[in-house]
Amino acid sequence: MVDFKKVLIIRTGAIGDVIHTTNTFRAIKEAHPEVEIHYLTSIDTKLLEFDKNITKVWTIKDKQLKVFSKYMKEWAQILKAENFDAVINLQPSVKLRMLATMAGIKNQFNYEKNPKHHAVMNYWETAKKAFPDIRQYSDLKMYLDEEVSEKMKQELSQYRKPLVVLNAGHVFAKRQGRTYPIEKWIELGNKIQEKYNGTIVITGVKADCEVLKPLEQIPNAVSYVDKLTLEENSALIKNVDMLISGDSGPLHIAAALGVKAIGLFGSMPISRFRPCGRNCSVVLSPMKCAPCDHIRCKYLRGSKDLYSPCMKIIETDDIMLEVDKLFASGHI
Repeated sequence: MVDFKKVLIIRTGAIGDVIHTTNTFRAIKEAHPEVEIHYLTSIDTKLLEFDKNITKVWTIKDKQLKVFSKYMKEWAQILKAENFDAVINLQPSVKLRMLATMAGIKNQFNYEKNPKHHAVMNYWETAKKAFPDIRQYSDLKMYLDEEVSEKMKQELSQYRKPLVVLNAGHVFAKRQGRTYPIEKWIELGNKIQEKYNGTIVITGVKADCEVLKPLEQIPNAVSYVDKLTLEENSALIKNVDMLISGDSGPLHIAAALGVKAIGLFGSMPISRFRPCGRNCSVVLSPMKCAPCDHIRCKYLRGSKDLYSPCMKIIETDDIMLEVDKLFASGHI
């Protein structure tokens, strides 16, 4: 018999990883509505604070997680005062296990990576140790501030539909094999416009501003690169017709919001990271070494090239096949 009334869930790090945990606390709350769920993370709390399943979101900075630091001790005292019955630690981190112990949380359920399972299932399996009766869901759900979403809907209403996001950013990310070459994005954008004559919406982060600038030559393209907060960018995604991206936070946000999404996969294994949702599709690299799941590409050592061969080899015609399928499956 489960007797946990107040639970802390921990997951810091990448946006996509946090989005993949939403099924975990959703499953707990639907099986046990009486349980009070708190969430400790290092990302923008706006992505979680409107979720009806969470009572409170706590934000910790990665630099505050130094073992036995002043900040670590302060956080331990803050969490200890909450009197949590259990912690579901979805972060493979010894430091966070120590934090939970310092906070006096006796019942600890710690994540163990199973590379054979999708990340969403892997997180859910951790929670099942604490709540054996929870059910598994095949889709993700995410909630946004309705006011921000409506404001973005009005902003996008000035553009011709369909609205297709090319999330081409994160070019300089540490993990290679996830970004698609700019010249191919341009080629893809042109093909989408020739066939659907809508609006291409370009998104990306500040570091990518100059690299993504050439995308603006696509007919009827509009750039929101480095112009939106994470919350606003999520609201933008909610109000478009399709998003195309490498394995990234925005790809998984689109999936959680029920938006049509296509993931381009090179080094990342789809068995673990494919977008979860009925409106989602993937295009796989045909390269023999893909997916390698390596942070660095062996072919780029000493190279000035930004893009891994596994991503460069993906053809825009193959992506267009998925674009056509998804648009054919529903109203645009």
